[in-house]
Amino acid sequence: MMLNKSSADKAGTLGEGCRKPQVRWAAELAGFFRPFWHWLFIAAFLVTCVFALWPGYANPPTPLGWHVVNHLMAFVVLTMLARAAWPELRRIWLFLILLAFGGLIELLQSLPFINRSMSLYDWAVDAVGIVLGLVLVWIAGWIAGEPW
Repeated sequence: MMLNKSSADKAGTLGEGCRKPQVRWAAELAGFFRPFWHWLFIAAFLVTCVFALWPGYANPPTPLGWHVVNHLMAFVVLTMLARAAWPELRRIWLFLILLAFGGLIELLQSLPFINRSMSLYDWAVDAVGIVLGLVLVWIAGWIAGEPW
């Protein structure tokens, strides 16, 4: 069976004409931010470091109310921004790098001058946040018709 050109385009990749207006708008928005993804990731990385390494005696801020939610959301955002900034980076490396960052945070929190407690539970929550971020990126790509 021969496919005509329009069927072949639809079967292979979604061409610009096949995308829904909402998807085209999202793709244009992502394209607009393309030069800024690295900077947004660095900003989120630094904010995460500040909140994570805030000295314990100074009542660390909890922007989202519960520290577990803070861990989860920080790593969801870091994962999504890292994936946007470095799309060529394999997902397993992205996962391992961010997981190592979460582990480093927990190790640094155990230092006496930071006066926080190291927690493997928090590190596990970081891992869940990374996985959730990767799943959200996959869903967004699937909706946009982009390859995983």
